Formats: sequence, structure tokens, C-alpha cells
Amino acid sequence: MNNDTSKTAETIAVVRLIESKKSEDVRVCYDPYAVHFVSQDVLDFAAKYPEKYRAFVARNEILVPGASNSIVARVKFFDDIAESSINDGLEQLVIVGAGYDTRAYRIEGLDKINVFEIDHPDTQKIKIMKIREIFKSLPNHVTYIPLGLEVDEIGQKLLKTDYDASKKTLFVMEGILMYISPENVNKILSFIVNNSGNGSSILFDYIPSSIIDGTCELEAGQNWQKGVTEAGEPFKFGIGEGLIESFLTKRGFKMIKNMTSEDYKKTYFHGKNENREVNKLSLFAYAVIG
Repeated sequence: MNNDTSKTAETIAVVRLIESKKSEDVRVCYDPYAVHFVSQDVLDFAAKYPEKYRAFVARNEILVPGASNSIVARVKFFDDIAESSINDGLEQLVIVGAGYDTRAYRIEGLDKINVFEIDHPDTQKIKIMKIREIFKSLPNHVTYIPLGLEVDEIGQKLLKTDYDASKKTLFVMEGILMYISPENVNKILSFIVNNSGNGSSILFDYIPSSIIDGTCELEAGQNWQKGVTEAGEPFKFGIGEGLIESFLTKRGFKMIKNMTSEDYKKTYFHGKNENREVNKLSLFAYAVIG
């Protein structure tokens, strides 16, 4: 695998895989394809040394308590928004920083609309290879757009495809904006506002800016930034506490839905899951173009 492929993309796939193996009455999200995006070395290690593997997962949870649970909640929330958008007449889906996202292949109804997956060429190359292995061919409704979000502008390549700027579009940015510079985040949001149809919307997750500037008082925030930096993918962008509404309003968005850790814990973790801890520093947002 090329050194420029995303290490975090596989990590997220592992979390989806672990959750998907749980019984239907316990799991929060379900992704039958996640296993295909986890390296054989990891699968073999987990099978041969299950206790060591569980200890490894537990150690990560000590550094950032509730991290995995927040990831599965994020997957579920994003799935829910995608499904409701389809019911509300969605015409296009753009996944920015797609990584090993599998929504285009597992959510009913997305096979009938155009999906555009934007990601780094090296990660996307692996993604395409895996999709061919799973389905024997690439689906006709998905367009793969290779680009580096820190060096290329998404509009330059997206507008050269079948993307229609007049159609109602959902832009999904899962686990990506925090890795992009503030300048390029603004460019992406500006493009979306100016190049999508009525009722178009954005869906993304974000972290507090205190993690970026080093003022986060929670040890988990410091550990999180240290971990991703050591993995070669440091956090670059965050939003100040309580500022999500003003941040998005200034950039042309309305009908803002913010999901704090308390919000999604209450929504998704109850019954057998009520004692599962979530990451207090992981937040989600949905907004419609104003």
C-alpha cells in the first residue's frame, strides 16, 4: 500500500467492522463491506491474538475515551441524514474525502442518483481496487474524482464531471475537515454555496479549535492531536465552542442542526448501550444552503 494512503481511513473501517459484528439489538451502525477495507494483516492478528487485539483497542480508548463510540454514532447519524435526504428528493451526493466510505453501495436509493467520491489519488486507488473485488465491476452511479484537498480545488475537477450545479445535492464530509487548513475549508464551503441547487446541504463532523491551538484542557484532546500527528495526519481545523451557528451562518448556511456528544449519546445509546461512553470532543453538524 502506498505511503500516501490514509491511515485513518483503515482505522475507521476497523471501528465499523467491530460494530457491525455485534448483534442486531446492540449495534448502532451496520456496514457489511467494512471488512474488505481492513488489511489482511490486521484481520489475521485479530483472529490469532484476540486478547492482544482487544488490549490494543482498549489502549486507544484510554487515550481518547469514547472515540470508537462517537465514530459509530457519526456513521449512524450520517446514514440517517443520507436516507432522509433521499426521501426528500436528493438528486446528487458528493462525498468529500471519501476514504473507505461505503454509503454509495449499501444505502437503498443511492444507486438511483449520481454519487461523486472525492479523495486523495493513493487512497482512492485502493478504494477502487476493493470495490472491483467486492462487486466485480465499478457501479455506474459512482464517479471517482482523485485530488488532494490541500493542493487542488474541488470545483475545478467536480465541474468537469457530470456534476450538475443546479441539482439538490448533499455534501458529506465525514472525518475530513479537521485535517484541512482553515483557508481550504472556506474554499470548499464557498464552492458548495455557489455551485449547488435549491435545498442543497452539508453534513460534517468537527472538533473544537482548542485542540488545534493547544488550549484544550481535556487530556483526551492533547492525546488525540498527538496520535494523529504521529500518524502523519495532524489536525488543522476546528470551530470554537458554541460558535458553529455563527460560523455557518456567515458562510451562507441556515437550518443548522448541531449534534453534541450529549445529543448523539441520548439519540443512539440507550437500552443495552446506555453505559457506552462517547468522545466529548467529537461533534456533528448539518445545514442547508441559505
